[in-house]
Parts: sequence; C-alpha cells; structure tokens
Amino acid sequence: MSISNNIAFTAPLNPSGATPILKREQIWNGLLLKVRSAETFVPAAIQSTTVISESTDSTTGNLVTVREVVFREGQRKVQETVTAYEDARVDFVQPDGSLISNVISEGAEGELYMTYIFEWRHPNVSKEKRQELYEKEKKMSKLAVEGTIVALRELVTNEKL
Repeated sequence: MSISNNIAFTAPLNPSGATPILKREQIWNGLLLKVRSAETFVPAAIQSTTVISESTDSTTGNLVTVREVVFREGQRKVQETVTAYEDARVDFVQPDGSLISNVISEGAEGELYMTYIFEWRHPNVSKEKRQELYEKEKKMSKLAVEGTIVALRELVTNEKL
C-alpha cells in the first residue's frame, strides 16, 4: 500500500497572447530566486524563507541549498534541502521524504512548460484521509504552477529577472 500522494501538473509558460514572452534563462533565474524567496512565488502557501546554507555538490556541480520555510497553514516550519539541476529542474526534499520537483521542459515545437511534480508522504494516514489530502494537494499543485508563472511574468515585466 502506497503512503504517498503522487501528483504532477503542467502549464505552458508562454501561452498564446501572453506578454512578455519568458525566456528559458529568465525562468531558470526565477526558479533560483524561488529557492531563496518562495513567498514571492507562492505567497498564499508560504509566509517566509530563510536560507540556512548554500554549497556546491562536489560530484555534480549542482547548487544545494538548505532552507527553512514557514507555511501559512498552522505556521508550520519545514527545513528543506533544495538541489538545482541547471537549467531544467529544482528538487525540494522535506525531512519526511516528501519531494517536490519544479521542471522546465520543452515541447516538440520549442515551446516551454512548467511542471511541478509532488510526492507527498503520508505514512500514518488512513486511505480515506489520504484521498482527502490528495484532492487538496491536487488543487494546490495547479495553483502553485500557475502562481509561479504569474510571478515570473511580473518579475520580468518589472525587470527583476
């Protein structure tokens, strides 16, 4: 029996009519900013971000950040280890093993997409409760992707990326 809710949501970064058009470098720089300032991108869910440490993985060269985020719901503090895989993916690992990946991908015609992949761990939860959490987490995943894209576009418009 699974103890995880696995959810993925994808949205186009530059849908028809969107301005400005986001470039991959801007999107990547935005994800790096999100590591240090999650509340800029998901203010409804995250109140604050504090970077505890940053280092470079000597084997891969990937940036590894340890941070503490404060979630608005319940003022819950979570320390996450965040690894940036330039320029395609950022993984957020929580102490309970939950994993969130933010992925920049490209379609057949070169169009860019943002996908968030969630593996929420719920080891001591009934099947019914896990299903209830799944519905909530599914809605949240859509809001997180769409909110991030809106924030990216605002940051580019305001010349902050």
